[in-house]
Amino acid sequence: MRYLTKKEKLSKVLTRERAKRGLSQQEGANEVGASLRNYQRWESGETFPQPYYWGRLQGFFGECINEVMMPDVLEHALQDRLLASGQEGTRADSPQERQDYQSSPETFSETDEGKAETANNRPRMSPASKHRIKHNLILFSTILLILILVVVGIGFLIHITYPPHPTAIKPGGVWISPSGKTIGDVIPFAAYAYPTHSGDPEIDHVNFTIYWQGGDLRKWIIACVARRPIHNDMFACNANLRKLGAPAGQIIVSFDVYDRQGNVNLAPNGEHTLIYSPTASAANSGAWSNSSGWS
Repeated sequence: MRYLTKKEKLSKVLTRERAKRGLSQQEGANEVGASLRNYQRWESGETFPQPYYWGRLQGFFGECINEVMMPDVLEHALQDRLLASGQEGTRADSPQERQDYQSSPETFSETDEGKAETANNRPRMSPASKHRIKHNLILFSTILLILILVVVGIGFLIHITYPPHPTAIKPGGVWISPSGKTIGDVIPFAAYAYPTHSGDPEIDHVNFTIYWQGGDLRKWIIACVARRPIHNDMFACNANLRKLGAPAGQIIVSFDVYDRQGNVNLAPNGEHTLIYSPTASAANSGAWSNSSGWS
């Protein structure tokens, strides 16, 4: 008879205990956290588990697994020796068997066992480090939230202070004069001009324009320019048709409003048709005085 190696003992114990529990090899491997291939090699006596998995096997199978590490007593071999030699003696262990009992568990190259032992020996984070990391995360989240609130608040204040404008800013205007159909040499132009929205630029000036038949339809003549209001938003100026060279008959007039940022609204009230009669009385023209702010 001969001694059983630890691998052979483990093979018998694993096979016996797994059968008692009605487990498959895959289920046994799962219970100790090993791969099926490694468990099969243990159960077949091919390899011996590393310390990490040896502890997992002890935890699952209990004390019965420890019989693997107990030395065998070769009772029949000892009696044979006593009968043959007539004296007491013991069988000496072979060098291979002593090495098998005394050596530490074999080192394997299996990927999953190596990884498991490496993970088991990896230094763990101290509670102080975990607390510090948690504190830093809370601080970072708080700062980020404050920044978001500040940006939203600034945007809200800007929205209230400077409300959004339409894509194109157009100053407004309303026609006032002339209101009749027939005019003489002097036309008393007048119109209201104002910023369309609150916060829009102030009005810079108003151009009163004129066109008559026979002229270039693409070119309107600036009859006069009102650069400041004569009252509130009212802009006015006089235009002399005789000096402009306008022929008697039908003429078309309008006005354009400019603000101080160069935005313009061309003919906000459209065009107005008048009859120019040079013989009309100048007294009935209603011309604006120079002190009213025309040019």
